[in-house]
Amino acid sequence: MEKNFKGALKAIKYEPDFDLKNKIWNHFLLRDKRIAYFKLISFSSISMASLVGFIPMFKIMANDFTQSGFYEYLSLAFSNGGLFSKYSQDFIYSLAESVPTMSIVFSLALIFIFFSSLRYVTKQIINNKYIGPSYGVI
Repeated sequence: MEKNFKGALKAIKYEPDFDLKNKIWNHFLLRDKRIAYFKLISFSSISMASLVGFIPMFKIMANDFTQSGFYEYLSLAFSNGGLFSKYSQDFIYSLAESVPTMSIVFSLALIFIFFSSLRYVTKQIINNKYIGPSYGVI
């Protein structure tokens, strides 16, 4: 069986394509370029979406601060200094309770998403020489 197989291969005289190595390498480069381009587009769109989403979130956070009475408690600290020093512990507790934590958490999450995706975008641009407008043979 093995002799028949060797004989069949010798009869065919199979030789790989002369340019096969270059075609495979170009295919890998093209694949890397597509992946880099996809990462650039996806991280850029996430960055823009988080930046656009921060605008209404900032309005919601400002609205929550005004509705919770945080500004009134804070202005009380500066208007009546003697009263603040006398009841400072109760005042600080009231001030801490009036902070809209969920609005702050959501705003900070959007800021974190924006900066981390911006970091990935800059990393893709700086480290990748494959990013370019064409998908042709390199």
